[in-house]
Amino acid sequence: MNEYIMKVFSLWLVVILCLPTVALAQKFDERFDDWPVDLKINGRLVMCGGNFEPELLAELFNDKKRIRVCLVGTVNAEQVGSLAAALVPVSNSVTFFRDVPDSSLETGDCDTLVIVSGTDDGERANQLVVESADLLRKFVQGGGTLAVDGRMVPVLGQTMFVADDSSPGIALVPDSVIRLEGTDSDADETSWNSLLVKLRRCVGIQLAPQATLLLSGRKMLVLGEGSATFSVPACEHLPARTQTIYKNEGRRQPPEEFVIDWTEWRRDSIERTLEQFPPASPGKPFVENGTLMIVGGGGMPKGLLDQFVELAGGKEARLVYVPCSEEDEIAGEQGMVANWKQQGVAAATMLHTKDRNRANSDEEFFAPLKDATGIMFGGGRQWNFADSYYGTRTHELMKGVVQRGGVIIGSSAGASIQARYLARATPIGNFRIMAPGYERGGLGFISGIAIDQHFSQRGRQKDMTTLVDKYPQLLGIGLDEATAIIVQKSKAEVVGRGKVFFYDRNQPVVDGEPDYRALPAGSSYDLAERKVLVDATVPESQKVDKR
Repeated sequence: MNEYIMKVFSLWLVVILCLPTVALAQKFDERFDDWPVDLKINGRLVMCGGNFEPELLAELFNDKKRIRVCLVGTVNAEQVGSLAAALVPVSNSVTFFRDVPDSSLETGDCDTLVIVSGTDDGERANQLVVESADLLRKFVQGGGTLAVDGRMVPVLGQTMFVADDSSPGIALVPDSVIRLEGTDSDADETSWNSLLVKLRRCVGIQLAPQATLLLSGRKMLVLGEGSATFSVPACEHLPARTQTIYKNEGRRQPPEEFVIDWTEWRRDSIERTLEQFPPASPGKPFVENGTLMIVGGGGMPKGLLDQFVELAGGKEARLVYVPCSEEDEIAGEQGMVANWKQQGVAAATMLHTKDRNRANSDEEFFAPLKDATGIMFGGGRQWNFADSYYGTRTHELMKGVVQRGGVIIGSSAGASIQARYLARATPIGNFRIMAPGYERGGLGFISGIAIDQHFSQRGRQKDMTTLVDKYPQLLGIGLDEATAIIVQKSKAEVVGRGKVFFYDRNQPVVDGEPDYRALPAGSSYDLAERKVLVDATVPESQKVDKR
């Protein structure tokens, strides 16, 4: 009897120990608050580290719009004259006035507001900006351009750095603390670094006196001379990160030399307040229910779309198409949805939003996912999916489709987004396979892997080597174009015209030999056990019967 009890107990223990590995890829534990909500500003902010250069403003505002120039404190006649000479030829109208921004900002009589501070009254200039904060926010949110100079720039941030202390800003540059180089506060580097650690979820910006920083949408550029430096502090599992950008000189420069994505930096600052990602033990790749179709871009393998519809229920299928777009709105019905309707499926819908609040709380928006049997993710830049849906109710319902035994298909960006770890997601270019701030952004239909696409066609083998060298706990998967894996449970079947590359750092790397296993169509691979099940490159006559 005791022996029987021990056997039952042992079996129960094995089941319990196995549950976390299976459940990790299935449950919804991503958090809405781990991603910024306001992904961009609607207008533009122009922040000058010193005095405005009239010629630079004329170049920036040459779109024939209505400009109002607000003068604060003692602004000499020569400065006013040079501004007028530069702006009048490029504008429909230029108006100069004193002190308080007026109602023209609300009535639409102004497209660009330039606030110029005099040499004697920086405190008054800051006070003006604070007093007019609501008006200025509405103006920029409505698409207006706000330009401020010198001592007013720090007040635009979430927090102002004042000597060894801080005070609230008006947060026109969200999640930032802005510091002007060459001021008294410049002397205390320790206080600056301490403030960045203390603030949490804020990015430090240091602006040189000669530099003008432009925030347009979510991109930041330096205009004129000088530089801007961006910093986030170290945490227990991530080192400090700093990047300095300069003016784009028009030559072939790496984009990281002259432009940053503000949402990426804000995400990276948030990342430093969270648990380590990817975790040391991310869970084995396993799809408890349903099917994943993961395609390398460049066209679909023959018959795969028909197979997707059949797996989703055929004529009873209820399908949702999720495009990958940076645009706020997509006009008209997408071709894929129209094709599904022509096939006579039960339901075919497109979902698209860039509004995270809508994705999280709009019942009408995400209603089609509640009974969907299949989802297709389109191609593009995969960070768009993370921005829109990560941690939202929409995201939770997407996972629910797989939990109910439904099917997910995605090509290119729609392939990478299926993993919990998101590869090649930097919003500036697509050259880095590991993107600070975006690695956590996968939708997580399967754990324990990193997926890259367009693999051989874009020569990305060395990129995946770099990734798995850093994260050996992840199985690296590279998909050629028009090639896919079909994943059920932990088995991945290869289909299409190219190959799929599997990078397993549990296996030794031998000098002079590939650090991957490349499998063609007809092959299969066990993702959880990291082993080849069938290698279709091996002739039948050389295969060994292991029974």
